[in-house]
Formats: sequence, C-alpha cells, structure tokens
Amino acid sequence: MRPERDFTPPSAFCPHPERWTAIDADSAEREVTELVASLVRALQPDYAIATGAGFGHTAQAIGTALRRNGHGRLAAIEFDEARAAEAEERCQQLPVKVWCQDSLAFVPEEPVEFAWLDSASCDRERELRRLLQWMPAGAIAAVHDAGTQRDVYRMLQSVAVDGIVRAVRLRTPRGVLILEAMADGIRSAR
Repeated sequence: MRPERDFTPPSAFCPHPERWTAIDADSAEREVTELVASLVRALQPDYAIATGAGFGHTAQAIGTALRRNGHGRLAAIEFDEARAAEAEERCQQLPVKVWCQDSLAFVPEEPVEFAWLDSASCDRERELRRLLQWMPAGAIAAVHDAGTQRDVYRMLQSVAVDGIVRAVRLRTPRGVLILEAMADGIRSAR
C-alpha cells in the first residue's frame, strides 16, 4: 500500500489525499473499497455488477460482503484478459463470476440492485445509462474517479440533470458518486 498522494495530488475537492492508501494508480483507494463492501453489506443486493474489475481487489471485497450477507452474486466485468484472469483467481470461493468482455456489451442476468462502475472513464456515462435499463427504482450505483477535478464527474452530471438518478458526491481523492435510480429500468434481464 502506498499513500494516495503518490497517485492523486491535493486539490480543492480533496486537500489531503495522503489520508487514503492504494495499491497502484488504477485500483480504488483501499478505504473506498471498504466503503463499497460496506454498501453491499448494508444494501443486501441479490445481484451486483462491478465494471473495470481490474486486478479484482474491489470485486473480492464485494464478493466477501455478499458471502457474509448469505446471498447475492457479483458479475465482475474486465476487458483486459490478464487482469480478468487475476481477478478470477482472487475471487475464487466467492459468489463472483468474472466476465472478460467490454462492459458496454454486457447483458445482466437479472435486475441489478447495486453497481460499482470503475472502468475506462470515457465509458462510465454510457455504462450507467445502459445499466439503468436493468436497475429497479431505488437501486444504487457507485461511480469511482468522479471527483469534480475529473472528466467522469462532468459527464455524469448530465445523468443527474436528466432526473434519471439522484446523486451524492463523496470527497475522496479520486471522488465517488453514489447514485440512486429514480425509476424502474425499462428492460428486463434475460
């Protein structure tokens, strides 16, 4: 673990990134991963999605939370084959299925009650808009790298403005948006 200041400089949005830690510049901050796992524990989803699974650290935390809940499954989506293989290895024995594919082509197997979006930043708005088709009213999506200093935040503002979601911004070094779906999705899972 390294201090997050090694990856994210101080900003008006988060003036003390040294208070967080991360494995590398791509993986979520350890404390954010713990928050995501706590959300899964508190929300008790039956089906969750994680995009940009990377090396599987947050997918492992979500899978561990689901196992502690006693129910639920995670679809962890990672485009990079080597990273997907590492995520799959890390998540063995957990209710996690790693999919090696483009997140924008993924079709959920059932309604999505929780989503963690941490894929390529240029895809996050399209991912969210697409996944909302499978999210019932009240479902939660958490989006990483969404601090005001990042492009993801600006892209996602349009989704909130459209009234599709209600948003709460968390002042972590890279930023997290917690979004609540405001209406039932229009598409049913296969």
